[in-house]
Order: sequence, then structure tokens, then C-alpha cells
Amino acid sequence: MQPITSFLQNKWFIAFLVLLFVVITFLNIPIEKRKYGLSQSNLATDYTGLLPEKIQRVVKAENRIQLQEIVRDANKTGKKISVAGLQHSQGGHTYYKDSVVLDMKTFNKVLEVNEEEKTVTVESGATWEDVQKAVIPYGLALKVTQSQSIFTIGGSLSVNAHGRDIRFGSMASTVKQITLLTPTGEIKTISKNDREEWMKYVLGGYGLFGVILDVTLELTDNHIYTIHTQEIETDEYENYFMDVMNREKTAMHYARISVATSSFLEEMYVIDYNYTGKIDNKTPLKEENGVRLSKLALDIGRQGGVLEDLFWKTQKHYIQSLDGTTITRNNVMRSESTFMEFTKSDSVEVLQEFFIPVHLFDEYMKNVKNLLPSNDKDQNFKIHNITVRYVAKDDQTTLNYASEDMFGLVVLIQHGVNEKEIAHAQEIIKKWTDLTLEFNGTYYLPYYPYQTKQQFYNSYPNWAIFKLEKSRRDPNEVFQNTFYTNYILTRGTVR
Repeated sequence: MQPITSFLQNKWFIAFLVLLFVVITFLNIPIEKRKYGLSQSNLATDYTGLLPEKIQRVVKAENRIQLQEIVRDANKTGKKISVAGLQHSQGGHTYYKDSVVLDMKTFNKVLEVNEEEKTVTVESGATWEDVQKAVIPYGLALKVTQSQSIFTIGGSLSVNAHGRDIRFGSMASTVKQITLLTPTGEIKTISKNDREEWMKYVLGGYGLFGVILDVTLELTDNHIYTIHTQEIETDEYENYFMDVMNREKTAMHYARISVATSSFLEEMYVIDYNYTGKIDNKTPLKEENGVRLSKLALDIGRQGGVLEDLFWKTQKHYIQSLDGTTITRNNVMRSESTFMEFTKSDSVEVLQEFFIPVHLFDEYMKNVKNLLPSNDKDQNFKIHNITVRYVAKDDQTTLNYASEDMFGLVVLIQHGVNEKEIAHAQEIIKKWTDLTLEFNGTYYLPYYPYQTKQQFYNSYPNWAIFKLEKSRRDPNEVFQNTFYTNYILTRGTVR
């Protein structure tokens, strides 16, 4: 028998041990879910958990009559109501102190798919995935939704979300009609051509103008696309994108900017989805695959410094592997999300989104580069991702983030949760917001309120009209949330 030492020197045995160690480590990477919503003590939070508030109770939506009675009772008794879906907003948009929170997730039926008119009617608590499952057999797909399909229809409409499609604009552009429970307890069917103009305030209205009961959305064909990917320099992107817009073959597009130390804000990769002329009614919705591997890569990047470089190289390699492959429209609109869950107790990951006019992108990015440190390894404030999406001019909502054609820069940020660390993050984001405003840009409202009231007023000049219509349509101020209190209810002192 060979000695043990000789056996251990066998390279195949050593390789097996290494592989076994890697597999065990890989399988034990935790896939956790951030806990938020309602606690046992009636303490409500949304996705970041940074703005907890004591509420009165949560009511699971059962039917229209129940909801109507709750609203009418609130008008009589002075109670306040907030509306909640998946609560992925981050600034207290779904609850209010001592309020009754309507949990709309149970109000989730797909009511009708009209193949001839290419529309779907669905209750507001359903998710975009629910809609996708219902429309695939008809060869249909959504015109606009977010890049993930996990959110509720009502929540997405309340923030007037946008996505990867470059031909249809924001979500408001695809809404045909809404059944609305108004703040005074009436049930109305509203559309874009109504004289009362309810849609201007409900869409992008953050749940302050009543309860969306159901909605009829315009659909399009479930096209099959060929994916084109390319690596470019950041200062080439403006011209690249204008070429994309002039190509009729491209339906959807987005890009990512490097936040790696060695190429910080200097290089990007772009992804285009080009028509093949084929429509699909059979391909199932893709499931989330490789979650642990994706989480491992992201966790490496979360360390900053050279590890952020490694993460960027990994991303580029993966994106290059997609070039030339095909995908259905519905599957483009359901990116993985589980791997992004972040549950460290001493820090939090938040989103911010800045909108900048398309023709100012190049100059804007040069200024952003001067604002932020390229190496955040030893920084409490870390930027993990910047995704760029096109947002067409929107004149259908009052709190309008795109008064002209814009790029939306979706920024994933990590920072600490103690008072000093939050204040530090707020100062950086306030400076970033000021810079954006200098370039005639705006910022998105569903996120944590780092911005000052004055920055809000400058970004959303129609806020006073919004407030006036809120008072007129909700005279008893039944529908409330923390976001409304922070920015609109009283002008107050500018922070």
C-alpha cells in the first residue's frame, strides 16, 4: 500500500478536494430575502427599512365593496389610508403614521385578455409576471414594464415606471383605462380623454389619488429578438444611441457604465434587441438560473477596489456571451432579481435615478466623474452599478420626470445605516442632484428622500398643481403617505 503522503500528492485527488470545497462553499451561499412590510408591533417599513413608522393596521383587499366601505368610513372618521403592493419603493410611499394600509397583493386577478384589440385587463395587485403568463398563449407581450416582473401593476403605475423599450415611452403611455376608487368613495372608469383628467394625477401619483382597482393596458406582439452586445467608451455613447434610434430594427436597448476602479465611468457595454420578424406564443417564461453564482460575483464586487474590477470583467464576459443569441420580448422583461438581495445589518443598498437630456449625456458624465471617487474600497459610500435607459418625453403625468427625451441613470448605492453614515450619503446625493439640475435634469421620486425640498421643487415645478388637485379631489386628505408629508403637504423650511 502506498504511504498516505504519496497518496495526498496525487494531483487528481488534490483537485477533487479543491472542487469539493468550492462546491460546498457555493451551495452554502445564502439566498436571503430582506424582511420588510408589517411587523408584529404594527411597525411598517418599505424595502430599505430606513423609514419605519407605526401604523394602525393592515387590511388585505378582498373586493370593491370592502374597499369602498373603508374609504367612506375614513372620510367620516378622519382616518388616513395608504396603499401598498410589494413595497419596493424606498421613501415611505406605502404607509403613514397611524394609517390603515390597504394590502392590494390579494387583489390579483387577470380579468380579460382581448386578442383582437391587443389589451389586457388586470387587477392592480397582480404582478407583471401574472400578466405575462396570461398573454403568452396569444403571442402577446407588454409594451412597457420594468426590467423585472416581480412588481405589482398598481405599484408600477403609481410611480409611472419605465423600462428597456425605446419605442413606447413610460408606462403611462400604455394605459387605456383605469377603474379607480376615488378618495371620496366613488368608483369611476377613467381614461386619457376624460374631462376630469384623473389619469394625470393617478399615474405617477404615488397612491395619493385613490385606489387603482383594475387597469386595461395596451399590448404588443411577443417578438423574438436577436441580442447585440458591444463594448464602447462612455464618450461614444451619445452618438451610438442616436444611431440606435435611427435603426428601425432595434426595439429595446439599455447600457451599463463601469464603476470599476481601472475604468471608472470611462467604458460601457450596450445591449440591443433587434427584430427577427418572428412572433412567439410557446416559449415559457424563463426562470431565475445561476442565482448563487450571480450573488457570489456581486458580493465580490461589493468589496470595492480591485474586486470591483473583477466583477466588471465578469459582467463583460457574460454580456459578450449573449451576443447573437435570441430571446422573446416577455423574457427580456423579466431580469433576475433574487441575487441582488442584500441583508447586512450594518449597511443598506438603495437606488437613486437621475434623468439627463440625451444630448447632454457626454458632458454630464465628465462632471459626474469629478464628483465621485473612482476607488471606493475604503469608502462607506459605494456605487455598485449604473444602468442607462432611454426615457421618452412624457406629457401625460403631473409629477413628470421627463419633460424632454432623457437618459435615466439607475444607480445602486451601498452605505451604512447609522446617523452619520446616512448624512454622509445624503450630502453626496444632494451634490449629485444639484449637478443633475444644472444640466436640466431631474431625479426619480420612489426612493429614499435624500434630496432637499428645494431640489424637489426645482425638479418638479408642477408640484403646486399636484398639491392643489390633491386638496380638491381628496378634501379630507384621506390618502396619505410619508413621501407626501416630506415634500408636498406643507412647503415649510427648505432642508
